[in-house]
Amino acid sequence: MPLTNEELSKTDEPLPLRYPASEAEYWSVAQEAEYRADYYRGEIIASMSYESEDHAAIASRLNFYLQQIFFDFKAYRIGNSNRPVCIPTCGNAIFNPDGSVIQLPARFYEYQKGMRADLTPIVVFEVLSPSTRVRDLGEKLPCYKQIGGIEHILYVDGATVKVHHMQRQGDNQWLETVYTEREEHFEINGKPIKIGDLYAGVDFEKPEDQLGK
Repeated sequence: MPLTNEELSKTDEPLPLRYPASEAEYWSVAQEAEYRADYYRGEIIASMSYESEDHAAIASRLNFYLQQIFFDFKAYRIGNSNRPVCIPTCGNAIFNPDGSVIQLPARFYEYQKGMRADLTPIVVFEVLSPSTRVRDLGEKLPCYKQIGGIEHILYVDGATVKVHHMQRQGDNQWLETVYTEREEHFEINGKPIKIGDLYAGVDFEKPEDQLGK
């Protein structure tokens, strides 16, 4: 199994790559590999750690605004794409969202000492890209909705101005709102985040050869 981004890029298969594996093998790869890896239904799912400038800018901006909202670092912890989330009710899936908010005290799934994942994020977000869109929507979203205590799921499109905001209304009940105008805003804990602020500086008209994840 490849462990570096270079090795991953030289495979003949399209990304993300899927390898049948045990959970023990997943945690070994997660510790050693340069890239991000998820675990779902007995497969390691490997994606290169490269992010396009736009993807990184959008994720950084949303992370920044979440830090302003959940500013009490004694009560909340902000996670980035290197912080795994485990979902026991979804076959013990282990995903690495682009960002998350964890209410403290945190609860963990611990495979063994030094190998653990968050169990109870209250917010997760993904920046959609051509290589991750199908998985993010088809595999990860249904699992995210099974997380006990999660309140907000955000999917931000990296190719056009579109934000999906899913807010829990009750058990198995979600209010989904889609925003496509830069002047619109959504609210997290009563605090507004403007769509245009997330996409500030992002140019969707640049040549395709400059577009990445």
